[in-house]
Amino acid sequence: MSKDIRRIVATDCGSTTTKAILIEKNNAGEYRLVARGEAPTTVERPFEDVTIGVLNAITELEEITEQTVPEGYEKGRRKLLKDNKVHSLTKEDKPIAASSGTLDGSEYYVSTSSAGGGLQMMVAGVVKAMSAESAERAALGAGAILMDTLAVDDGRKEFQKVERLRQLRPDIILMSGGTDGGNVDRLVEMAEVIRRADPKPRFGDMKLPVIFAGNTAAQDKVKTVLGETIETKIVDNLRPTLDSENLGPAREEIHEMFLEHVMQQAPGYSKLLDWASFEVMATPNAVGKLLKEYAVQEGINVLGVDIGGATTDVFSVFEAEPGGERIYNRTVSANLGMSYSICNVLKADGFENIARWLPFEIDPA
Repeated sequence: MSKDIRRIVATDCGSTTTKAILIEKNNAGEYRLVARGEAPTTVERPFEDVTIGVLNAITELEEITEQTVPEGYEKGRRKLLKDNKVHSLTKEDKPIAASSGTLDGSEYYVSTSSAGGGLQMMVAGVVKAMSAESAERAALGAGAILMDTLAVDDGRKEFQKVERLRQLRPDIILMSGGTDGGNVDRLVEMAEVIRRADPKPRFGDMKLPVIFAGNTAAQDKVKTVLGETIETKIVDNLRPTLDSENLGPAREEIHEMFLEHVMQQAPGYSKLLDWASFEVMATPNAVGKLLKEYAVQEGINVLGVDIGGATTDVFSVFEAEPGGERIYNRTVSANLGMSYSICNVLKADGFENIARWLPFEIDPA
């Protein structure tokens, strides 16, 4: 980073809580976490504007720095908001000014978001044990909640698959199957199921996005079958040969479509995007990138768990073989969390397993 960067503000807009942190360079030239604030996330009624929670959380940062700052840092309140928005110097293009006991602005403002329940996806493949599993790994690695997996050989009748698609209303469908140059008939069959279901996206009135990451020989036929009412994106095959996987292109396309089709539908998201110095990232995607970067830099294996309000994510970065490339994986329990999904925790674990940790007696009802 540039030596001129003294102060960075970061927020994470979660399902329940919006967190804000202040990272600052101390007198020794080291970047450290100086303060942390939080506020309820405001994407639901009556507020319906994610930036209100952001402003409230950063206001708490300002108040904390006015009261106490660790040794080795300039004293005084950090004035991080201006004109009811985040005061980012990369946007304002003004130098930091110290006046009247306040330190104005931060060079960078960055944010992540999982407000609105995160990315909800379905995947469709030809063979459940091969192409569908590759699609699952691509979706989970991109930070998605996996709602269901359809496959030609999953044992369900065609009308049951159509009903399932209509019932769940995913944000994105990832379709895969077949090695490059192989048979295309089964892929066309799966495309016809999706077209007949004519599923509607969860947000907005735009076309449902379908990412096709299967046999390159089937790309044109699949796009023709899906038709004009579905937005079809073509990427490289997830499994170009039987013994190889290529998850990167599909993951990147999922991330791009998530930003376009889901995050931008969150109330107030356009304002947040305008304030931020960089692209607003989906929280699971950001956590995964951080863990992978750290594992590679330190040359270690990493296991990470993120317990959120709506979901619980488990990340791992490990060396498949000594001296080999480190592999990144993510799995998600979309129905287990600490606020929205807390009743599912009670249901899955049972009353007794939770009550035994409580320091008081409580009626099961």
